[in-house]
Parts: sequence; structure tokens; C-alpha cells
Amino acid sequence: MKSRRQNRLRGFTLVELLVVIGIIALLIGILMPALSKARASANKTACLANLRSMNQALAIYFAQNKGHLPYYNWHPGNADVAWHGYWIGVLGDLRCTPDKVLCPEAKEPMPFNLNASKGFGTVRNSWSGSFQSTATGVKYDSQDFMNTTMNPGGYRVGSYGFNRNLTVDSNQFGVNVSKVKQTADVPVFYDSVWVDNVSMKNPTDPSGFTSADFPPDLSGSAAAGTSGEDQFRIWIARHGRAINMGMADGSARTVPLEETYDLFWKPGWHRYIIPKGNLPNK
Repeated sequence: MKSRRQNRLRGFTLVELLVVIGIIALLIGILMPALSKARASANKTACLANLRSMNQALAIYFAQNKGHLPYYNWHPGNADVAWHGYWIGVLGDLRCTPDKVLCPEAKEPMPFNLNASKGFGTVRNSWSGSFQSTATGVKYDSQDFMNTTMNPGGYRVGSYGFNRNLTVDSNQFGVNVSKVKQTADVPVFYDSVWVDNVSMKNPTDPSGFTSADFPPDLSGSAAAGTSGEDQFRIWIARHGRAINMGMADGSARTVPLEETYDLFWKPGWHRYIIPKGNLPNK
């Protein structure tokens, strides 16, 4: 009797324990890719929802201002004007909360000033106004905290950019949103490592691809400190080899990186699809 009781109480042998551990490891190996894929899919859906919310806020702005396009109030010399007048401030004053300008795939702000860029982000990190030296549309003053209420004070962070061709100052679409045509293909907001872009190289002859420079990788880090190549800011592998974009018609969709130049960024834009193999693999 005592021997049977001891056998019941002895627990696992080493071999049995190793078998159990092996089974658990195998299950983890099988489930992890599926869980990772499910999380990425959920983040992409949440990102698209953010962009639609931003589009809705901008539509309210147009309704309140008779369709007048926004100004580029980045650094007007007045902190309050920059804080409320820049696109993020415009959305914030219309109750588009700060969490809406953060893609779930890039919520954490850059912990350091990448390439002395004054706050650029990367594919997995949001840009940050904390590194701005003066008051701008993403920094109000020197208080060292992230603003969460859209009221003056501190700085902003975000994972999206704005098509600055859609401002009055750019003199591209005129002054009124009614002048914007092909709205389903005009990007407004999108995944980006910086707050806006305007200087995207567009070859006169798209078949040659001599003017559109390509980044060394799709991490977004090459955009920091780079001038005149704003396409580097959006050629990032945030949702696979694609980014999410909110269009001028209010819609939002996932756009493969090779198709970002096939959109209508501004009047006179030469639309084309970048051939496979021109952009880096990762």
C-alpha cells in the first residue's frame, strides 16, 4: 500500500517533464505566427479607423469654413496660432483626440533625436515635438510632458503625416476644397515618420525613374535630416510593405508602397506604379 501511494506522489519523471515542455514549445511555435498576424491585422484596422476619424474632423472644418483649405501654420511666430492652426491643432479643436493621431503600430515616441532631425520617428516609433527648439505646430512651450488634451502646453506626438499640397500656402489646389478633383485618389492623412510632406520627387518621364530616389531601407530612419526627398517619410513597412492612407473623399485604405506614386498628390502629378524591386526588400 505504501509503495502505491509513493508512486502516486512521485510526480513527473525527467523524461515526462521534457516531453511536456516540448509539446508546449511546439504549440507556442505554431500559435505565435498566427497571433502575430492577428495582432497586425487588428492594428491595421484600428489605424484605418483613426484615419477615418481624422477625415471626419477635417470635413467639419471645411463645413465651418465654407470649404476653405487650411493654412500651413507651422511656425507663424505665435505659439498659440501654431498650436491651434497647424493641422493637428485644427483636428484637436474639433474633438479629434490625441490617440487618433497615433497608429497602433507606432505608438511609442522616438526616445532620442534621430540624426538631429528635431523629432522624426521611424516605422515603429512616432514622431515627437519634444525635440523642437522653438514653438511650432507640435510644440507649444518647454514644458517637459506630452500633451494629451490638445490644450496649450508641452508637445505632441503622432504617427501620421499630412499632404501639405492641400494647404492654401502651397498654391497647388487653390484656396477651396471644391477645386480638389479625383478625391478618391488624393491623399490627405497617412502613415508617416514626420508631420507632413510636400517635396516628393516626381519624374517628368516616369518610365525612366531617374528622379525618384529610393531609401536604403523601409525603416523610415533615412528620412530624418533628408531634404527634398519627402517620399522617404512614407516609404515605410508599417503594415507589411504598405501604409494606410485617408483620402480626400473621406475614405481610408491600405496602399502598397509601390502604388503610392500612382495616387494624385497634386495637380500635374505624373502617376505611375513603382516596379517591383526598385524599393528595398525591408
